[in-house]
Amino acid sequence: MTYSIQWHEAAINDLKIIDRQTQTKIIARVKDYLSKDPISLGKPLQGIFKGLYRYRYGSYRIIYAIDRGSVVILILRIADRKDVYEDPIKEN
Repeated sequence: MTYSIQWHEAAINDLKIIDRQTQTKIIARVKDYLSKDPISLGKPLQGIFKGLYRYRYGSYRIIYAIDRGSVVILILRIADRKDVYEDPIKEN
């Protein structure tokens, strides 16, 4: 089963900071791999990020939520591993 992918505004802003070649590779990786099996490919997070998953691509981390009922992956953040956990997404 393939999950559809939705991009949070914060993830889109994160991608804009990354160089074009890496952006393309990350997007392709999400579409080609993560969308097919997000549960076993990702690692469940703990603490304030409990309920979310992370997928590693090189030094980058892709933080996402899975909606199994709607078969949707919501990409929340994409950043270098040293920065991705520092500023959690805050709802307005």
